[in-house]
Amino acid sequence: MTFRELLKTVDLNEVYRYINKKDSKNIAACDRPSMEQTIGSYTRVVNELIQKPKARKYSMSILVRETKDFFDKHKYADVCFLNPKYIAPPKGLKPWGGKNPPAGHYNVNNNKYSRIFAMGWTPWSKIIDTPVINDAGYSPERLLAEILWELTYYGWTEEMVNINVKEISKNVKKARKEIKAGKCIELPPKKKGGYKIVIPDSVSQQIVGVANKQK
Repeated sequence: MTFRELLKTVDLNEVYRYINKKDSKNIAACDRPSMEQTIGSYTRVVNELIQKPKARKYSMSILVRETKDFFDKHKYADVCFLNPKYIAPPKGLKPWGGKNPPAGHYNVNNNKYSRIFAMGWTPWSKIIDTPVINDAGYSPERLLAEILWELTYYGWTEEMVNINVKEISKNVKKARKEIKAGKCIELPPKKKGGYKIVIPDSVSQQIVGVANKQK
């Protein structure tokens, strides 16, 4: 089934209920939308998607799977693209994050070694007639809900998404500069050999702002 076919065949009211419930778990209580707000914003998104002109299927299928969070190991729905050109990394070699990996390593940034890719910010017109792979075994309604939740935020239209992408990109560049200048907080790894967490000052200020807002 393609993304467009899914949009046209499911019970959208059930989809909106699932999205609203998911938002309630992932958004601060002061910002949680009402059911009416969810229906209004996501109805607009669905209508915009359905009205997209017929297109060729995208080079990668949409994959919905369940995976575990890297940090807390909790399961969550992961919506991504499935790479049809994927090949398993050479056995016995360790990952290396760059070109010209040393002996005994392979370049993890080589696309052929990535089974999945993030969906973020791909034009909606390019994926509307792309097949959806339900690897998680979800109902059609939950399947669509997870895709819509990944595709937009709070029911943003594609234009709103693009505007906010520019703002996010600007903030990412700012965060990188802060880290390079040492304007950040470093949290040690939980265990030996683990990853340390680096939080730029601008991000830590936002976290404090959200915390204060909920008091």
